[in-house]
Amino acid sequence: MNVSIVYFSGTGNTKAIAEGYEVVLAKSGHHIEIMSIEESTCIPDHELLIIGGPIYAGNMPDELINWIRKNVKRVEGKKAIVFSTSAGLLNANGVKSIGKKLINKGYSLLDMSAFEMPRNFYIDKYDPTPDNIQKQQFENAATKIMESLSKINNSNEIRVKESVIMIDLFADLFRIMAKSLGKSFSINENCIDCGMCEKNCPKKNIKFKDKKYFNKCIMCTRCIHNCPVNAISYKGKQIEQYRVHYDIM
Repeated sequence: MNVSIVYFSGTGNTKAIAEGYEVVLAKSGHHIEIMSIEESTCIPDHELLIIGGPIYAGNMPDELINWIRKNVKRVEGKKAIVFSTSAGLLNANGVKSIGKKLINKGYSLLDMSAFEMPRNFYIDKYDPTPDNIQKQQFENAATKIMESLSKINNSNEIRVKESVIMIDLFADLFRIMAKSLGKSFSINENCIDCGMCEKNCPKKNIKFKDKKYFNKCIMCTRCIHNCPVNAISYKGKQIEQYRVHYDIM
């Protein structure tokens, strides 16, 4: 089976899950193409589409939602799986939003999985996830991927009957809020002038030469967690960095 895996990942959790799907499918002899939405607007030909993203304010990022609206074509006879990553599952509604959009484009939706992963957004009031819990979360994720993929030969389709207008509205609202919140990032004296923050920002929101953030931030916090010397502060405070350091498979 030809499988396309498409994802948006801020700090690496969603990428890790996407790569977990890739490993399991490859071992089963499927042909896999995997890509971030930052790489292309063209989805390779496929029989199964797997799409995933993080949860921001209860939904997938507006960036991913709009990418899907614009770039996923209407199809017939193709299957889809949707997954999300977040530090908690209580408001992980993004799979419903994306799932419904794929159904409306003609896909047979086989699975919607929300993965609980280490917290990477704790700049104000949350605490980082302890390492022993991180390890367990990655082990749980491996099991959940296997469960998700066990459904690819089933004929049972998922229906998303409820409206997703409100959760999509929250995604759009968070997009607007993030532009303002992002202005509280700054580059501190630890900076070694590597330029990684500017290069890696998914919105090209950082002008490294001027040590300046603009108003396109989506609060993915990639700049904080990927900086090699932890030189990105938020509201003048240095934040403990999170990096994926466990393997899914």
